[in-house]
Amino acid sequence: MIRIRLTGRRGVPKVLQESLTRAVAESAGELRDTARDLLDRSGGDSRPGEAPRRDSGRLRDSLFVRANGLSAEVGTALGYGAHLEFGTQNMAARPWLQPAFEASKDRIKARLKTAVRAALRGRGFS
Repeated sequence: MIRIRLTGRRGVPKVLQESLTRAVAESAGELRDTARDLLDRSGGDSRPGEAPRRDSGRLRDSLFVRANGLSAEVGTALGYGAHLEFGTQNMAARPWLQPAFEASKDRIKARLKTAVRAALRGRGFS
């Protein structure tokens, strides 16, 4: 599971919190969608270090986003999601969530910066 959490909220103007809350939820949704795309490859076995290939689609379909204010989680409740991500004693890792985050992180950063700038502009800052 990956968590996106902004801390140090005390004293943050409400308009900024609202703007960042939207940006965090949108970013978490993008991360989930990127992970789904990564898990959507079908056919054959994956090699160690590659994202797993789709078999039944259960993992892809189980991905969730829980957003709450300035915090969001993206993950799955399926135990084998973690086994694939990190590997086991008998199987090398086939990461899918960390690569999705790496593919999304620049857009997530940009979205958060845009949210801050928009909120500050609305309060008379340039």
